Amino acid sequence: MSRFKVSKYKNAITQPFKKEGWINDLNISSNLNSNGDHIKASRSFVAFHNDSTSTGSIAVLPMGCAGRFSSFPQVSGHEAFVTDFDFSPFYDNVLCTGSEDCTVKLWQIPEDGISGVLSTPTTTLGSKFVKRVESVLFHPAADNVLAVSSGATVNIWDLDTNKSLFALSEHEDTVLDISWNGIGNQLASICKDNKQKKLRILDPRSRSCSQETAAHSGLKESRVCWLGDSDIIVTSGFNQMRSAELATWDIKNFSRPVNIQSVGGNVGVPMLFYDEDCKMLYTAAKSETTISFFELTEKSPFLSQGPHLYRGAAQHKGMAMLPKQALVVMSCEIARLLQLTQNAIIPISYCVQRKNYRDFHGDLFPDTKGEIPSMTAAQWSEGSNEPVAKVSLDPSKRKPVAKKAPTSKSGAQETAVLSAGSKPTEHDALPNKSDSTKPPLANATATPTTASADATTPTVTSKDTPTPSSIAAQKIFAGVHSSKFRHMEGKPMHRSIYIESIPNLNTTISGDCNSFQVNRDFMVVPLAGAGGRLAVFERSKPGRLGREVPAIENSGDVLDFALDPFNNRRLVVSLDTVRVLVWRIPDGGLTETLREPEFKLQGHREKANILCFHPLASDVLATAGYDGKILIWNLVKQQVEINLDPVQEALFAMAWSCDGTRLATVGRDGSIKIYNPRSSASPVMEAPWTGGSHGARVVWLRNDVILISSFTKSSCRQLSIYKTDDLTKPSSVSELDVAPGILVPYFDEDTNVVFLAAKGDSSVFAYEYVSDSNTLFQLPAFQTSCQHQAACFVDKIECDVKRVDVARGIRLCKSSAEPFLFTVPRVKMDYFQDDIYPDTRVKWKAAVTAEEWFAGKDGTQDYISLQPEGMKPLSEAPKMVPPPKKYEYDFKAKTDEEKKEELVSAMIDRMVERDQEPLPQDAQEGVADDEWDD
Repeated sequence: MSRFKVSKYKNAITQPFKKEGWINDLNISSNLNSNGDHIKASRSFVAFHNDSTSTGSIAVLPMGCAGRFSSFPQVSGHEAFVTDFDFSPFYDNVLCTGSEDCTVKLWQIPEDGISGVLSTPTTTLGSKFVKRVESVLFHPAADNVLAVSSGATVNIWDLDTNKSLFALSEHEDTVLDISWNGIGNQLASICKDNKQKKLRILDPRSRSCSQETAAHSGLKESRVCWLGDSDIIVTSGFNQMRSAELATWDIKNFSRPVNIQSVGGNVGVPMLFYDEDCKMLYTAAKSETTISFFELTEKSPFLSQGPHLYRGAAQHKGMAMLPKQALVVMSCEIARLLQLTQNAIIPISYCVQRKNYRDFHGDLFPDTKGEIPSMTAAQWSEGSNEPVAKVSLDPSKRKPVAKKAPTSKSGAQETAVLSAGSKPTEHDALPNKSDSTKPPLANATATPTTASADATTPTVTSKDTPTPSSIAAQKIFAGVHSSKFRHMEGKPMHRSIYIESIPNLNTTISGDCNSFQVNRDFMVVPLAGAGGRLAVFERSKPGRLGREVPAIENSGDVLDFALDPFNNRRLVVSLDTVRVLVWRIPDGGLTETLREPEFKLQGHREKANILCFHPLASDVLATAGYDGKILIWNLVKQQVEINLDPVQEALFAMAWSCDGTRLATVGRDGSIKIYNPRSSASPVMEAPWTGGSHGARVVWLRNDVILISSFTKSSCRQLSIYKTDDLTKPSSVSELDVAPGILVPYFDEDTNVVFLAAKGDSSVFAYEYVSDSNTLFQLPAFQTSCQHQAACFVDKIECDVKRVDVARGIRLCKSSAEPFLFTVPRVKMDYFQDDIYPDTRVKWKAAVTAEEWFAGKDGTQDYISLQPEGMKPLSEAPKMVPPPKKYEYDFKAKTDEEKKEELVSAMIDRMVERDQEPLPQDAQEGVADDEWDD
């Protein structure tokens, strides 16, 4: 990174763990009211904020846990929000927490983790502080010394005696952050004094401020980090233009910063994490998605930025850095950060690439600080400045260490000695603090107890940290859903059935509009230009279009349009002129421009933005407008039959239930409502909704389950499943990605698969709805190289069951309409796959008329089989008989008697064979009888 000195770490790459190594199912609030990092880690445990825990508590899990959790073990003892917390650098199981209730508590986590709720602290520091606690930070070298900032005061505590050693009241306002130097003889603090941030260097043992200077001029919070044993301090904050910046300070010339560097963001303050061994500084701003790293150099400006910027998909809610001893050094992992996002903890490794990973690369891993304190609290307070002894990270050189436990009030000392082994492993080389002698903290009159709660205790099969390259995470087995469609694949159909060269396609139509409609005969697309033109194409006539195409002119901008499911030639269009027009497409399609609709609907005082046909009754249409009205029309009478209670603001989405008896709405006022229109004008169910303000879509999965596609407050697309009998909270939430287009869902009730497509995407997503658990199971998506404006799916009867097509649709691209399909690979394609093709509903035939439905009658549509004539179902296919084995072996053991009898029998058979054999002389030619007379 330096111009003249090549850095060993400049090519360090980031390797985020796979999802199998994440901690999932978190619920992190968007407003964490503190300046802390919200997540901390030791070698053995990780602690973090989580909304599922109770007020005044934090969740704690053993290091290495991964997977999904129904609830989290927690430390709970404060009466208000926990503002900051920190692990001891010498004892992995000692945790300190500070809270808005003005108290600081110490906790000793059991060796095997917390089961349920740990509610009894080991120690509560003195009496309550005057103001809420802002920061808690253990001393880097002395045992049981803790710095606590509260209001304008920084207190240094001796945890052995539970007394305040020093109180530093040099500040004029709230201390925002504190940081020890490497040896722990000085402390840096940053404070908001009279709307101007001030940076101070404190000498706690002399109770004085040695230096101070004006820092960042912005009004937001700031951070400070002393870079180990060096003379360099780095602060992060905001300037007057509200832009985030990093300032580098040299304590030898403290009047002004050596360098100020803009880091771009303007939302959250950059969090600072320094690696003393590699001299690397990592920065990650809250509410951002990037992580930067800098290397400390010997000359001004002292910080040189690395070339690789990590860009993730999820925003940072907090960040933690693992201790050096927790890294996988044999994989050249030089650092690991734990990213706290809204719903997961994601480990992110920094690795240096080398040609081989069999040997320990000592040039990357200098000796690091050990886990034995260099001095006691009393020795430090009397002026001692002993550095912590360093240890090697080379697994082959790590020797058993004799470690003294901290001294208690009685002065007794205990020694914990590692048992020597033939060769220490990477994680055995240093003692696990949760297994070694516990620190005898002051006032430890009560043993920490774990309340018997209904929390889930994670089971960890191994405490070895997973390698960044291939993670074998210790997951909590939550069951695996076996889907018939897990190998489903999307494919484009042949280009010969494309409609190409669509002229002047409107790509700027409102996001509330469906923007594309398809039935068995026609497809309707919006055209650019004045007059709100809609082009109608016959699907039976694919090919390349001319420059001019006939269209429907609406004399106003189109807000939404819909094709009648029971009348293929009826098109309803809502305009910004408050009118709703009903058009009839002529026989043979459009041959000339249409300017006069069949009739008009007038009932809204302001423009209608949503049109929704009834799924079972003919000539029944629901409309919703910016006037808050929800009207249900009888198109035969051309009049409003039902007028529901007006909503406060316009709706995002509206959908009929599967049986057509209820109506679900998602409003811009942040509410979900369920109506039973024929019985009441008021909603029968209503609940607040926190899906963001960027749009939403709703679809019914069952008569008591709805799916809402929306955005989080951080613009991440999400899918939420609600049961209609309890709309207060979703049954499950699935976050997808950050993209501007709202995902429009289509639910295939035959396969229980939800297909989703959004404007500007190049993929069509698929999820299987699992009714037993009320969750979504992700299926393979259909990915293309070009973006689409929208996508529509056609009736199941159009699928080619002989090719095992389970769904067909059409993508509206920049200038073409391109059909595609989803198919399931099968072996016996000569048979009708009746396991994935149930009888399908005849959606194109109405079950009741409008008059009957408004009179209270509910109908049921017919079902038809998709099985072609003469094609046998798969369930009747002959079962495959496994082929006979080529060799059969009988390994039955024989008894001694059987062996003896077999041997005797073989001998007798041999003797018989020899008796039957001719003698050798019998084969020779002898002398004839008449020759003997001579």
